[in-house]
This record gives sequence, C-alpha cells and structure tokens, in this order.
Amino acid sequence: MFSQKNIKFKRILTRDLKKLLIWRNNAFIRSKMLNQNKISYKNHLVWYEGLKKNKTRKSFVIYYKKTQIGVASIKEIDSINKTCTWGYYIADSSYRYLALLVEYEFINLIFIKIKIRKIWGETISTNKKILKIHKFLGFIIEGTYKEHIKVKNKYLDVVLTSLFKKDWNKYKKKLLLSLKINK
Repeated sequence: MFSQKNIKFKRILTRDLKKLLIWRNNAFIRSKMLNQNKISYKNHLVWYEGLKKNKTRKSFVIYYKKTQIGVASIKEIDSINKTCTWGYYIADSSYRYLALLVEYEFINLIFIKIKIRKIWGETISTNKKILKIHKFLGFIIEGTYKEHIKVKNKYLDVVLTSLFKKDWNKYKKKLLLSLKINK
C-alpha cells in the first residue's frame, strides 16, 4: 500500500537547474515530449527566468519521500475560464512505477490548490503508457491532431485529452479504493 503523503511537489529552485536540464535532455524523456530537441543551458536559464515572472505557468520538482524523481508543469493557466494544460515526467527510471500515483496527486494539486475547472493536455500518440494512465484516471479524448509533429522523419498524431473537476470528484473515491491509497 502506498501513501500519497510520500509524493510532494516543490517549486523549482536555482540549485535544481543543472539536474533538471540533464533529465530533460535524456533521450528517453525527450522521446515523450512534443519538443524533442536538446535544450541548451542558455535556453534552460531563459525558461527558468521566464517561469519566475509568468503567472500562467508553474513548474515543480516531484519528490518521492526525500528523493527528487521528476518534474511537473502547469501551463497556460487561464484564470477566467479556469483551465490549464499540464505535463509531468519521472526522470529516475527506478521510480517510474509511481507514475499513476504521481499523476493522481498532481491532478489533485491542480484542481484543489490552483482551483482549475478543466485540465487539458496533448500527448504523442506513441506514448501509449501515459495515455492508458490518463484514461484510467478519468481523462477523455477530445480529439487528435493527425500527423501533427515530425519525429525522426515520421509524422505522428497528437492526442488531445481533458478532465473536468466535476468528473474527477466522482472518480476519486473509486480510485482511492482500487489503488489502496492511504489518505
């Protein structure tokens, strides 16, 4: 049995930047991203400086117990319509088994602390595992951008998913029981 208390999302600090850049430039992580290009340290610093000033974005280091295991981000936060897009990755492969729990906790954070009404996202169609997790946690497919991005000389579809807070509230109780998560 897992405890959700072991998963934490902490704001990114300057001291985290080198590790995060190594993670983001890892071939496996890049292969799951819409932008699969390597990121330079200079561009990484520009991103971080922009993150500190931009009210429509929030990024966090994901911790399991006291270990940094990945990054979670919320973008395009629309305070009027109460929507946002989001994403996360678990960089440390020995913790990828926690993806479902991390996603569950991040969804809670977005709906409860950020006070969002609808989360939407874009996922490369080849990322079957994350699409399966999204579906399990209640996301619906709203559509597909056909042959939308070019990866290794091949055009891939991008799947559009969404989850409403009202639907999430219905799923939560059932999920807690089926996942055997301690509150």
